Amino acid sequence: MARPYHKGNVAEDLRLATLRILQNERLEDLSVRRLTREVRVAPANFYNHYASLNMLLVEIAADCLDDFSDMIGHIAHRSASRHDALKRTVTHYVEFACRHTQLYRMMFGYLTDTAQHPRYSRAAQRTFNRLRDLMEAEEFPCAESADCATAPAGEGVAHTGYCIFAMSHGLAGMIAEGHIPLEQQREDSIRTFVAHILDLFTTNRLLQGHAPAGMMAARDVARPDGPC
Repeated sequence: MARPYHKGNVAEDLRLATLRILQNERLEDLSVRRLTREVRVAPANFYNHYASLNMLLVEIAADCLDDFSDMIGHIAHRSASRHDALKRTVTHYVEFACRHTQLYRMMFGYLTDTAQHPRYSRAAQRTFNRLRDLMEAEEFPCAESADCATAPAGEGVAHTGYCIFAMSHGLAGMIAEGHIPLEQQREDSIRTFVAHILDLFTTNRLLQGHAPAGMMAARDVARPDGPC
């Protein structure tokens, strides 16, 4: 017997079906036919709501970035210092990649033409700015009403943001893909490892005894027990 056509919110149901599939399967397993079969609509109906499968995934990726940006703000307002907020944020980043690896891939690197999608671009920029502001914003934490969408002037500030993002992204990808031998089911294993890496980053212990005076002064400013 043929299944009856779905008459609800098809766009939202396609989104939820995508999330459900990605809990246990890979992005490569998705197709328009697969999704429309899941929500009981004709394949042609998909294009009444999304121009392509890629556009559906871009919308979901933008939602995930917005959620992550909000989480960074939530963490900052519940942390005692910038250093504590940075540790907790990067840990959340890595844990998300381990628990939701396919969503993480979708947010960072799998999709094409994301720069042409305004909502994705805004969400990605907002997330980047919030990561940067953990270390560089004049006020910590940023005011709840601040969108942190406008980058402050200065090339060095942008470089700090890129450094934090690259470190977070690299750790998340390496741990989620099993390149670093951690017990991913144990949250304390990930948190301890990330904390050690962040301590190296914020104190520059790798450069102690070998850095010129100016760099050593910068290290002292970045110490977790220094001014926040």
